[in-house]
Amino acid sequence: MVGMSAMLLDGRELAARLRARLTTEAARVADERGRPANLTLVGVGEDATARLYAEQVARSARRVGMECVWRALPATTTETALRMEIAALGARADVDGVALLLPLPARMRQRVVMEVLPPEKDVDGLGPRNAGHLMLGFPSFVPSTADAALELLRDAGIALQGRSAVVVGRSNVGGKPAALLFLRENATVTLCHSRTPDLPAMTRQADILFTSVGRANCITAEMVKPGAVVLDAGMNAVDGRLVGDVAFDAVRAVAGYLSPVPGGLGPLTNLMLIRHTLVGPS
Repeated sequence: MVGMSAMLLDGRELAARLRARLTTEAARVADERGRPANLTLVGVGEDATARLYAEQVARSARRVGMECVWRALPATTTETALRMEIAALGARADVDGVALLLPLPARMRQRVVMEVLPPEKDVDGLGPRNAGHLMLGFPSFVPSTADAALELLRDAGIALQGRSAVVVGRSNVGGKPAALLFLRENATVTLCHSRTPDLPAMTRQADILFTSVGRANCITAEMVKPGAVVLDAGMNAVDGRLVGDVAFDAVRAVAGYLSPVPGGLGPLTNLMLIRHTLVGPS
């Protein structure tokens, strides 16, 4: 559509408003419990993206008045040792939320590690109990990237009910939970992935297109329905810059709404984790 330029779904302004509300909630929780709420992050190895995310979460938590602890375990940590660490944190009365940062080393099984964490402390929704509740439509903690996408849509007044939503990517932290959240909001959902034949034919049907693939510029203008809402949850380093899955300039000329990278979903994801710790499941 000649002359179209998508409205940007900028998460930074929404994040500022959400941060103010969470600061008030953190003060209330601290007064009620006699201590600041505690979120503990656990990671294994030296993954640079996980470390960067941990630093961002810690800064955001401290800004709202929470305590955030980063437990960086060595790459040599065994699955059994990590499981014991998660179980010990889950048993501590002074720890309100625990988030396991991915990726884990290939030898470790997410299910085995996370099944020992009480579901009420699994604030990123990665354990089998919360994941099962999300699938069944019960109240649950939801992975923060998917929850951020829903928050951005709600704030922009974009309804999912009755719309065609296409999700590209099937990770446990991105595509799968996003698809289930959109379904819960009464969208008609198609979940696509690397084995989907003729992916562009599928994505062109989307009123709302969510991508969480991790491949720079893989969603092109030809794959987007004119006027569609495009949510980019991709994070890719290209020539020292952070870019999404969407070919931004080209898609902006076709889409009706577009979340940029950086500045779209990113500013909201760590605040979702903080909100879960303070407020509980949704």
